[in-house]
Amino acid sequence: MTDSRYNGFMRILVIILSFACAIPSAMAVSNYHQVMTTSIGMVSINVTENASTLAAAATGSGSSESNTVSTASSATASVISADVTYEFLNYATKSYFIRVVAPLLSSNGAGFFLGGLGVNFYMNSLSSMFTFSDSGTTLMMNPTMRFYWGPSAGLGFVVYNTETAKKSDLIFDLEIHGGGILNFKRDWGLRGEAGISRGTGITSSTIGFKVFVGLSYYLD
Repeated sequence: MTDSRYNGFMRILVIILSFACAIPSAMAVSNYHQVMTTSIGMVSINVTENASTLAAAATGSGSSESNTVSTASSATASVISADVTYEFLNYATKSYFIRVVAPLLSSNGAGFFLGGLGVNFYMNSLSSMFTFSDSGTTLMMNPTMRFYWGPSAGLGFVVYNTETAKKSDLIFDLEIHGGGILNFKRDWGLRGEAGISRGTGITSSTIGFKVFVGLSYYLD
């Protein structure tokens, strides 16, 4: 049996079991397990200040517009960061998640914080481990390798350095990402993910690149 036929068979079996779960039973329990992932990686944020926004702010405070425009600049914040992702709602081929990113180490005091939510679409397998229990009998399906992609959105806070000062901005961040998970035990997996994002801030716009590697764990 080829891999494609095997994956197709597994999906059909899960659909059949899902319909079976709709039949009232005091003993039957089925679920896709939630997934918690903790990762470490690199976040690089390219920040471009909006000269017209800075000029308007300076005009309101009494500064000259020409001087403000001349000080509008660009910078890059590169930070070793931690990422915690919680996939709290799983279906056969997709999951919804919340995410928190925080800085761990930076050489120049730069930083990037992010809180957001999104969806993962799984391309070749179930989104997580699936279990079905009824009257003492348990059936478990646990994919070995999973690949996914998806969009996410969130609020971020970036701290960056220009030639003259340390600055910060609050941004609305939109991201597209993709990755893979290799299970090496029943509940544990090695996860890698990369993403690119575009942010719109109060005084700047950003383009971000994120790469993370970490461990994922199935929750009961």
